[in-house]
Amino acid sequence: MPRRHLRYPYCHATLLLLSRFATALVSPLTQFSFHFCFAILPHVMLEALRAWCATPQGEISYRLYVVLFLLTGGLTYGLTHVMIWLAPRLGAVDKPDARRIHQRPVPKLGGLALFVAIAAGLVVAAALHPWVARVVLTPQSLAIFVGMAIMLAVGVYDDLFGVSWMWKFAFQIVAACIVIRHGMVIMKLTNPLGAEHIQLNPLLAFVFTLVWLIGITNAVNLSDGLDGLATGIVLIVSGVTFANSLHLMVMRPEQTEAYFVFPAVTSICVAAASLAFLRFNFYPARIFLGDTGSLFLGFWLACTAVRSSQISTTTVALLVPVIALGLPILDTVIAFLRRAARRRNPFQADLEHIHHKMLESGLSHPETVLVLYGFCLLLGIAALVVAYKRHQYAGVILFVLTAIVLVGFRKFGILDITRLWGIRGNRDDQREPPSRRIRRREQRR
Repeated sequence: MPRRHLRYPYCHATLLLLSRFATALVSPLTQFSFHFCFAILPHVMLEALRAWCATPQGEISYRLYVVLFLLTGGLTYGLTHVMIWLAPRLGAVDKPDARRIHQRPVPKLGGLALFVAIAAGLVVAAALHPWVARVVLTPQSLAIFVGMAIMLAVGVYDDLFGVSWMWKFAFQIVAACIVIRHGMVIMKLTNPLGAEHIQLNPLLAFVFTLVWLIGITNAVNLSDGLDGLATGIVLIVSGVTFANSLHLMVMRPEQTEAYFVFPAVTSICVAAASLAFLRFNFYPARIFLGDTGSLFLGFWLACTAVRSSQISTTTVALLVPVIALGLPILDTVIAFLRRAARRRNPFQADLEHIHHKMLESGLSHPETVLVLYGFCLLLGIAALVVAYKRHQYAGVILFVLTAIVLVGFRKFGILDITRLWGIRGNRDDQREPPSRRIRRREQRR
């Protein structure tokens, strides 16, 4: 024992006794604080939210949607900060090259923040309302979640290490088959201009549903070519899906729990997450969705349409996302035809998408994204009009939309047949890569 302690033996003993007494006193307080913060307080808050969101008839209150929107948006905002810090340390960075338009390395894996926030929102929704709890635990809902998890895993691996298009396509087929296996099949198609419908045989229904799920997934994935473009499109389409679900709840209250709770609850969570993520993803982007986000969001959009289509208004349920996603769907179809006509791999990326053409026409990066937002918003409003006034204005709206899209495509050279079929391919190959010209113009600005 040091000599200074021998001079004051009683003082040392007193300090030792006080320290042991403080330890004995603080330990129960610490345990109580931990128990209060992580057990009692969440339970009290959950009961308060249940009482606030409850309705006398037991239906889903609009307050529940407000809670989910704020919760999911806040979680996405916080988790995105984490992913901006974590992604570069994991090596998930999108570096500029001849096929990229951005001028500096940008982190990827942003879709992981959206997935976690959306999952947390659905867990809270299930805890707040029994309808949501029953719906999210049905075999069809669980099959959708498994398919989304597969898309997320493929996207994460692709953002970290890279995956060939064949493996991506194979896992998309696996995810789609899991959903189809649990009864998510489009069995009939209704004419939007009339009341008759076409009944599909089981084989044709399987093929049609498989093409639908894979096609919509890749349409969203291919639209992720500019800062904030895919995120904004998903935000608009999820908002349209939410509005259409609320409309169908009012029109068909007897089918609300079976068919419309899932698209309504999931779409409000996706819209909130997309809006919060857009704060970091719009030009100049601080983080990208990556395949981590675009694949599982596209798969969710496709599954939500199929889930809502399993009632008599099949065409309306399918027509709403088709019209709202009209721009990326047309871009995907034209890209597939262009690559197939040139005898190239249809899944090989190029620089001739709609947004590339608009950038080459002289529009800046944010201007191009905002113009495409406007197109998608116009298509979304038209989809809601078709849903609300099913046969009355459907023909006129589809004709006007077709004319607007054709004029816009013609203006930006997207419908240039000589480019589509590769007649001028040799001359185009000798030109400077479009991404390099676009980056140089952005630097001058």
